[in-house]
Amino acid sequence: MSLLDDFASKCVLMEKTRTPDGAGGYIVAWAEGAEFLNYQALDTSMEARRAEKEGVTSVYSALVNKTVPIEYNDYFRDTSTGNTYRVTSNPEEKAAPRSAGATIKALKFFTAERKELPK
Repeated sequence: MSLLDDFASKCVLMEKTRTPDGAGGYIVAWAEGAEFLNYQALDTSMEARRAEKEGVTSVYSALVNKTVPIEYNDYFRDTSTGNTYRVTSNPEEKAAPRSAGATIKALKFFTAERKELPK
């Protein structure tokens, strides 16, 4: 058991599908996809709080296992709270430092904002 387990939230990727509506348009539907553990925290830095006052949504910092197939602009849902989030940075760009232990090296970092699924 890792100290990180105390902060883990079960999440699920949200998969978007489009099907023809028969009238020349499309119907957008969302379905739950891959399940994963997310280690997420609200960014409470002065910069983030200032941005919130200017109308920017709350920014969260998240860590997931490197094997999780999550990408920029993906949506995921926290299964315990039902809150939905959108990934706002590229998880592949933030690597752990070389001095990090094996547990941390197995994770990738990204930012996310709380956001409802688009219709």
